[in-house]
Amino acid sequence: MAKNQAEEIRAYLLAKIPVHPKNIVAKASIAFSCSRTTVHRHLNRLFRDGAIIKTGTTRQVQYFLKTEKNKEVTISLKEEVAEDQVWKENFLADFETLPKNVRDICEYGFLEMLNNAIDHSEGTKVEICTEWASDSIKIGIYDDGVGIFQKIKQTLNLEDMRESALHLSKGKFTTDPDNHTGEGIFFTSRAFDDFQILSGEMSYARDNSDEDWFIDSTIASKLTGTALEMVIGLEAERKLQDVFAEFTEEDSEGMPKFDKTHIIVGLSKLGDERYVSRSQARRICLGLEKFKHVVLDFKGISTVGQGFVDEVFRVFQSKYPRIKIEYTNANDDVRFMIERSLP
Repeated sequence: MAKNQAEEIRAYLLAKIPVHPKNIVAKASIAFSCSRTTVHRHLNRLFRDGAIIKTGTTRQVQYFLKTEKNKEVTISLKEEVAEDQVWKENFLADFETLPKNVRDICEYGFLEMLNNAIDHSEGTKVEICTEWASDSIKIGIYDDGVGIFQKIKQTLNLEDMRESALHLSKGKFTTDPDNHTGEGIFFTSRAFDDFQILSGEMSYARDNSDEDWFIDSTIASKLTGTALEMVIGLEAERKLQDVFAEFTEEDSEGMPKFDKTHIIVGLSKLGDERYVSRSQARRICLGLEKFKHVVLDFKGISTVGQGFVDEVFRVFQSKYPRIKIEYTNANDDVRFMIERSLP
């Protein structure tokens, strides 16, 4: 095929994809009297170049311009705002083309995190942006409020702001218990592939490929308010209901209830602390009385102090004997310290 015609076909595709997202292949094939295979070859070229986005499979395939999907919306918090209305008016149509499991996760995370900004940030505005790539979607929600870590630090009267991240990771924590359950960040952070909160001089991120949390307090410029970013692959297989089910257990009446939490023990270490101590154990135990099942993850922990295991497995456990406490990813040294402390 002549170079000029190849360029004409790709120019046609870019011009007509917004009009014919579902049947662009047939339209282009007729317009240029060429095979559908030829059209697909040019679509794949545009896809590799990052100019277009492809969603769906086989007969459900649709194409979109990358620039058509990327959006930036600013809403004022000076007046009453409904997060579901913002979603329906600005973003719903863009996400309807995604597989149901991915769409469900995006909608849940969007609504929960925007609601947090509306109810908790104490800011004047929220900026929302979507960035589509050939294989993923990023949702960003940015407010100009007091900052999530600073607010938690003040609410719990914490000495170190980094401890705020630990309490967020537990779940069931909220600065407004009368109106919120504290489940939003817990489940959203586990539903997306990557989840990150930046506020003040702290970055708090979760990578679900490693099921791990990361805290970085070396951000060069102090960020006003809270920046929250969520990323998920367009072909991700994770289902929102499975994320819920992993941390839900039946209550006495057989109803599902969020009663299980998974805690990365390493998040309890602040600064240059060298081993897991009694004070770190108290940080972990704060608020765990709200759960019935606790899993402590010792990934990356080489040793623990006797005070830690005593505080968790004797002091706290004796105070709340109905709470089931398990541990995972413990090396031989950590396992020995824990088992020798058990009744």
